[in-house]
Amino acid sequence: MKHGPMFCLALLFLLISLSAVETKPCVECMDKEELKAVFAKNRFDKNDPNIIRGKYIHHDNKILDNPIYAISGYMDISDAPLNACLTTSVGGIRFICFYDNNKQYITCLENTNPAPIPHNAAFARLAFTQNNFPNLEVHVCAPKKTTMTFINEICLPSTLWLLSDTQNDLFVQPFLKRWRPYDDFVRFSLSQNAPFMRRFSTVASIDQPVDGSVLTTELVNGDEFATLKRLKTTIRVGQKGVGDKPVTAQILGDSYVHGAFFRHALLDSGYVPNLQLVGLLKCGENQYNEGRGGWSLASYFNIPTKPVQCYHGFMQPDGDVRYWGATQFWTIAWQCFRKTAPKGFEPYYSCSRFDDVLPRFDESTGYLKNPQKGDLQYDNNKQVFVLYDGEAWQPATEDFFTWNIDYSKYLSMWNIQKPDFLFVMLGLNDFRNNLEADFKEWRRRIGILKYSYLKANPDGKFVICIPCSTCGSLDNAAGDFTIRHNAAMWRFRKWLIDTFDKHEKDGYYLLDVGITIDNEHGYMLAKNAVTVPFETYKGEESLRIQTGNPHPYPNYPSMGIPIAAFIQYYRGK
Repeated sequence: MKHGPMFCLALLFLLISLSAVETKPCVECMDKEELKAVFAKNRFDKNDPNIIRGKYIHHDNKILDNPIYAISGYMDISDAPLNACLTTSVGGIRFICFYDNNKQYITCLENTNPAPIPHNAAFARLAFTQNNFPNLEVHVCAPKKTTMTFINEICLPSTLWLLSDTQNDLFVQPFLKRWRPYDDFVRFSLSQNAPFMRRFSTVASIDQPVDGSVLTTELVNGDEFATLKRLKTTIRVGQKGVGDKPVTAQILGDSYVHGAFFRHALLDSGYVPNLQLVGLLKCGENQYNEGRGGWSLASYFNIPTKPVQCYHGFMQPDGDVRYWGATQFWTIAWQCFRKTAPKGFEPYYSCSRFDDVLPRFDESTGYLKNPQKGDLQYDNNKQVFVLYDGEAWQPATEDFFTWNIDYSKYLSMWNIQKPDFLFVMLGLNDFRNNLEADFKEWRRRIGILKYSYLKANPDGKFVICIPCSTCGSLDNAAGDFTIRHNAAMWRFRKWLIDTFDKHEKDGYYLLDVGITIDNEHGYMLAKNAVTVPFETYKGEESLRIQTGNPHPYPNYPSMGIPIAAFIQYYRGK
């Protein structure tokens, strides 16, 4: 049978399309010895001439300056089977970017280990902290087999602190395990005939809370309308705007704290009169905090020695030695203050806001102006710790000292008044990319921090803030898998409640800040052409596309209300 030219052309296109079909075998289909060789191979070449030091790579394949990091070359992972993952031998891996056969950017994952490899990925690059360079290995590994059956659930702490005469929002998505589709529902009721301001399927709001009333939440199945779970939560009410005596608090955390999410509720509104916020980073006139963008709890257990690594004073040597940070950090902090530092995101993000403590340090050298015996710094030019012996700075080594969290020393070094309340807002950078995270080390570290704080102030209150478990809707718009983030953070939320709820006798208070976040409207939305449903659309409807980074800036005023309520409830008690 003869075929015409059109048939031949169609056949050619078919063959081309078939050749482009994914040919990677699945893990189960590969020979065991072949798999073993693939998994054993170290993908990271320390001698790769394409390694870039002093920079990091992140979403959209952007490369930015940061002296702490380095970027690997293109690591060949083309032999990785379908559904495999990329894993590293050490921590400190911030971003992993994937590329196709032509080294065209596909996507980027942050703080994810092991990281799922996209089906069309042939190369990978990662940003890692340079101190991990000697021990870094990168391997392809098989995904963990799971036989999970989904069961919905809700989780709330036994106590919620609400503010009087204020709209206190309780959103359903943060404490409901499943966000979409909405197969199940949450119903609210209050004891003592206490009123709701509003009571919807997605949010309940209470503006006239009654102290001691009980909020009942029920998880209802959407098929048979049977009640699957019922929780009872006691309402405690802080009276806003009252309190003549000064009250002192500190908020320690990540970028949410760095961005002062609490500003409206604690500083601008008058809800908490005579409040003094203490710390090293300035967030208002005579108001300070301890928030550092991108940080996890583990970050506060590291010793800051890099020029663009935000100083913190909690990790200190035992005994009479006091660590004041890296010399180049303080010279850069001075440049940020003078606005003479190179323009850009860094170093301003990490090295600014130390305005009121800068006079302690020489502007040109970064050394303490008036050192005392036992003062310790890290000299970046000499790349060595230096200890002042009363007359001169002498070389020292990090291993010579025993380092621990020492809250009392931190307070005395910086002449900071011991806070009546220490609020810890951490966990998002720790766990949002890990659905199988082990929380044991986080539990150990938060215990050390609590112990050190209460040793410095036995009458103080150590408060763990439940972070967000609704991380917005960036999803594919920015390469973030936000639904997966939500699931990981809900898991952490439940663990926090299971571990620390009703443990006041052990020194832990649990405060639900995450419940105030509206996942649908609490984030920045695009207002330009990308929201038009199609190019020639003339109507008024638009697609709701989140823009910017995953921070609920519009929701910040509401997020600070539980902290204000907690302070007002306990101040003077």
